[in-house]
Amino acid sequence: MSFRYGSGGTLLLLGALLVPVPTRAAEPDALKDLDAFVENGLAEWKVPGLSIAVVKDGAVVLSRGYGVRDLATKEKVTPDTLFSIASATKSFTATVAAMAVEEKKVEWDRPLKTYFPDFRLHDAAATEKVTLRDLLTHRSGIPRQKLFSLNPPATRREVRDRMRHFEPTADLRADFQYCNETYTVAGDMVAERLGASWEELVKVRILEPLGMGTTLFSVREMQRAPNHATPYIDWGEGPEAMAFHDAGILGPAGEIVSSANDLSKWLLFNLARGEAGGRRLVDAAQLARIQSPQVPVPRGAREKEVLLQSYGMGWFLDAWRGFLHVHHGGVLYGFSSHVSFLPTENVGLVVLANLNGTPLPTILEGFVYERLLGLPPVDWNGRARAREARVKEAMDKVRAAEENDPCGRPETKAARPLEAYVGTYRSDGYGTIVVRASEGALEATLWTDACPLKACGGDAFDLYHPVERQAWKVTFQGAPGGPVASFSVAPVPGSKEIAFRRE
Repeated sequence: MSFRYGSGGTLLLLGALLVPVPTRAAEPDALKDLDAFVENGLAEWKVPGLSIAVVKDGAVVLSRGYGVRDLATKEKVTPDTLFSIASATKSFTATVAAMAVEEKKVEWDRPLKTYFPDFRLHDAAATEKVTLRDLLTHRSGIPRQKLFSLNPPATRREVRDRMRHFEPTADLRADFQYCNETYTVAGDMVAERLGASWEELVKVRILEPLGMGTTLFSVREMQRAPNHATPYIDWGEGPEAMAFHDAGILGPAGEIVSSANDLSKWLLFNLARGEAGGRRLVDAAQLARIQSPQVPVPRGAREKEVLLQSYGMGWFLDAWRGFLHVHHGGVLYGFSSHVSFLPTENVGLVVLANLNGTPLPTILEGFVYERLLGLPPVDWNGRARAREARVKEAMDKVRAAEENDPCGRPETKAARPLEAYVGTYRSDGYGTIVVRASEGALEATLWTDACPLKACGGDAFDLYHPVERQAWKVTFQGAPGGPVASFSVAPVPGSKEIAFRRE
């Protein structure tokens, strides 16, 4: 297969595009109880809807939808219903990177400064050494930048440029620190080296050859599609509809929207070691590299049946009940996904749900694999329920403490009139935050969510995000009785504070 560019720089695939049609096989008797198990799971975990596809020995053996994609309209989920797959997108980005390495457009271990002389990290020594492999294995030293991602810039190129402002919390290659932003930058860089946008590359090199015709790249496109799921979240009173959040700025880290039927083709491609319809799309050795352990994930596995967790590139890996287990999940504003396969057993599955952070997809994974492989069953549902109870107990304590003292300090009166804090504040690395007064309190907007600033005494406030349920301590600075000039905040736990200056 070869590629060239048409007018306007459009990436074209030469030759007839023979889209493979996945083989369908009879549903295994071992999964005869799946329907009842899923229906019970939907009720117990209050999940509105879910779709699942299972592949084994080169064929799709099950593809099904359960529940509803919208609680108001009661429209049913089908195997073609679209969900955000969130961070499961990363495996697509790593595969495109493997293609670029195969074509010698970039090397895994050559410093990125070789290709992008203006690229900078906060640490000068790391700038000279950081590689594509470092970005794709989450070992750059940069932790996840949640405050940044909740207040993103307009373009992905700005994400790359702002990397120099992200203070590391570990040395380069010292630790695994999951970071969406490094994936956004890595995918953007690979796309630039290949001469097309990341979306074009994924579409032309993966989606079209695999026949993944319903897969999209934004929730805006998703909302225009007739068969899409509505996102929900459960704060303890049952599922509530959420606003659709466009993850376009994340791009290579979490933008893809897909269906169980389409992702079954992605599983078959990976289990076939990079082939589809008798054609090779990526070198098998390069694909094996991204599906091989690159960096250990400390304390990653929570179960005794899941050992030795590591991260490849775009995939988590572990020993699941003694079998090599390649997988990646995702959670993004009302959607949860899980994509996994066991290479030695030639089996895989995808589960997509429209409830934020539900454990049901991984519970179903255990149910399916154990029955297909004839393993003694583990009560994954019971274990998940016990974990949820522990988390709820901890959150209830936090919530009770917040009701009495939202900031962990007894004084809750601000040092100045609230109007003194109102204004527009800017950081070179973290963008602009507008603080305004609303109904006798302060608030700011991060992404599309109104975030209250809870007074903690003096010039200190907690900037609280109601969906993330996370707070950042914000301290305003200014002469007593004078105007406020800035505020400081630690964007990542354990990092130094940075300044947002008043404009």
